[in-house]
Amino acid sequence: MRILIASLPIGTGHDIAARALAESFALKGAQVEFSHHLVPDMRVQTGLYFFGIRYLPQMYSTLFHVGDRAELLWRRHRQAWRSTGVRLLEGVYDALKPDVVVATHPYALTGWSGVKERHPELRLVGVLTDLSVHRFWYEPAADAYAVWLPEQVDDLAGFGYDADRVWPLGIPIRASFAEPNPLIRQLRQGPIVLLGGGLGVGPYVRILKKLTALPHPVLAICGHNENLRWRLDGYRWPERVHIVGYIEHMPSLLKAARLVVGKPGGVTAAEVCQSQVPWLLTHWIAGQEEENRDRLIMHDLAIRGDNNLQELAQELIDPGSPRRQRMLASQKAWARPDAADQFADRVLSL
Repeated sequence: MRILIASLPIGTGHDIAARALAESFALKGAQVEFSHHLVPDMRVQTGLYFFGIRYLPQMYSTLFHVGDRAELLWRRHRQAWRSTGVRLLEGVYDALKPDVVVATHPYALTGWSGVKERHPELRLVGVLTDLSVHRFWYEPAADAYAVWLPEQVDDLAGFGYDADRVWPLGIPIRASFAEPNPLIRQLRQGPIVLLGGGLGVGPYVRILKKLTALPHPVLAICGHNENLRWRLDGYRWPERVHIVGYIEHMPSLLKAARLVVGKPGGVTAAEVCQSQVPWLLTHWIAGQEEENRDRLIMHDLAIRGDNNLQELAQELIDPGSPRRQRMLASQKAWARPDAADQFADRVLSL
């Protein structure tokens, strides 16, 4: 079977999930290709998105929620991206002849639906990398969706999609997160991990200053965001504070951490949940991550720490804390380490 995984490099979660899925498909004998063919038509929107979340977050949040409620905007958006898909992707389909297109970004899903209209034999599946479903993710022509939470099944059903075709499998993450680690059975003596996120949006200096007041080592991870790393490196920190860039061994690090601090990205949520480590949410991108935040809190998978960070951090580090125990139990219940493999099995059976 030929699988084409379509994503867009806006944030890091869409591509992380795409790579996890590619690994599972390849191990099961499928032929896998990647598609970023819509990137040229996303440059303006990507620039506006980054500008909005950085400098006009409240306005962006308002527009995000208006778009979620307005069916007319969705119809116009869908019509435009289906036309774009036919223009840019018809040749890709002719060259690669995929049996299934798996989309980890909503615009990729809508774009490929225009191709599917001309080629009904093509199967099209959407993979959600967040914890709610915005209306722009709704594509009636999709054969199936993969989501994490039962509320997302309800989200899609509310738009008119058949709930029986929504697979609550989890968010695909790297297979290494499923590997056992003996450190998880011991009292965690690793650092407090501050996750910078791929976009570097947030008050990291203020957060790190508060964490340095605690008597624990702190590891600030900036990922590929060199600007954030240089900014943090410009301050004088205590010796127990370490600032690093991209880290390959994230699964082992999270499983050994005392506490994770950061923002509620969808893939990050799945990775932290699988690692079973207490999680404090200190900031979030306007729009989608506000929804992620609320659903993580609702399921006891994380708590807000934007107002009383130091007190809550000390509480969650304490092994006897009821709140910590409740959170770890909930993370264990909601962990889906085999999401990518289960998804690949479902797709290969279409």
